[in-house]
Amino acid sequence: MSTHSQGRLIMENVGPIVAADVSFGDLTVIVGPQATGKSIFLQTLKLLLDRDHIHDTFLHNSIGFSGDSAAFLGGYFGKGMAGMWRDGDSTLKWNGKSSPLTDLARPSKSRNRQERLFYIPAQRVMSLVNGTTQNFGQFNYGDPYALRYFSDAVHGLVQNEFGPRGKLFPLPNRLNAVLRKPIEQHLFGGSHLATDAKDFTKRLVLNVAGHDEGLPYTAWSAGQREFTPLLLGLYWLCPAGKVTRREPIEWVVIEEPEMGLHPHAILTILLLVQELLQRGYKVVLSTHSPVVLDWVWALQEFKRHGAGEGDVRRLMKLHANPFSKKLAQAALEKTYKVYFFDRMAEAKDISDLDPNAESLDEAQWGGLIGFASHVGELIADVVNRAPATEPTPQDAAADDEAEDA
Repeated sequence: MSTHSQGRLIMENVGPIVAADVSFGDLTVIVGPQATGKSIFLQTLKLLLDRDHIHDTFLHNSIGFSGDSAAFLGGYFGKGMAGMWRDGDSTLKWNGKSSPLTDLARPSKSRNRQERLFYIPAQRVMSLVNGTTQNFGQFNYGDPYALRYFSDAVHGLVQNEFGPRGKLFPLPNRLNAVLRKPIEQHLFGGSHLATDAKDFTKRLVLNVAGHDEGLPYTAWSAGQREFTPLLLGLYWLCPAGKVTRREPIEWVVIEEPEMGLHPHAILTILLLVQELLQRGYKVVLSTHSPVVLDWVWALQEFKRHGAGEGDVRRLMKLHANPFSKKLAQAALEKTYKVYFFDRMAEAKDISDLDPNAESLDEAQWGGLIGFASHVGELIADVVNRAPATEPTPQDAAADDEAEDA
């Protein structure tokens, strides 16, 4: 089990968030329609945990706000977002302590200014422009801090740590073979991710068998473009060698890890999430994918009914070996939470994901399986109402053959 505190975040009347009371597990999943405040909630968690590190990063990049809280909130959340905090109406509490956003807009006097939460944003594809990584200063005021900082971390990784070698995937010292194999199969199709230093610029390319030149970023599939910055973020979180975690990072937020991906590829992403959990990170996901909740539901049911690590391996389609057994066993030892954010309503804890729950929000997993249920009901109704049809010539011939027999 995780040794660090789980944490509880309460927000009321902040932007589109009416009320949200979230107690985090080892893995916490947040679902809900667009524009319900999921990103605001997660970026606020980052600000609470990394307040001084964020202020220091802005100053390091020669960006100062001179005590102007509206300017800071616009620079952090995105231009025009300062108005989401309404004095006298909005409230914010972290582990029972009130922390107004206007206070967080100024640095504290704490000496502990290290980063604790690494954020992989939904806009991560913007961290690569035509296959070239971007540093913090290449973005503009009003571009969300989460994107700018993530992009800068990936930029440093590619240009410095991986720059001399050129090859980025697959690498024997980064991610176990159990994790690399499905990435090769479901995401890169056997091609290799590398850097091409032509024209004095390190651009990412895919080296494909039978092609003399690397495939440029603009020719990749949408899923490959979405996955590659996520992979680089995972590289950053999972250093080479015997180091388990990148200290002092404790938390990882990944927004919409499923973007652009086939269900088999989403399952591969969830394997990587299991690796983060096994390494001791607390992980928070936002998602619109029922595959993610299928996985969480299965793990919850496994835990309730005494399943073993072999059942988790079958779920994730893993062969038995020491690494996969350890990965699967760790998944059974973690705690899982799921919250549904809706428009103009209080966020709901739907962690049980009970398909028979009285609440439709839980039974339909925050609407992620609602349409499928709706289609099934309509088809059943239409079939039941349909009149009996006349037998086709093929049916009549089959009946004649049956009588002759």
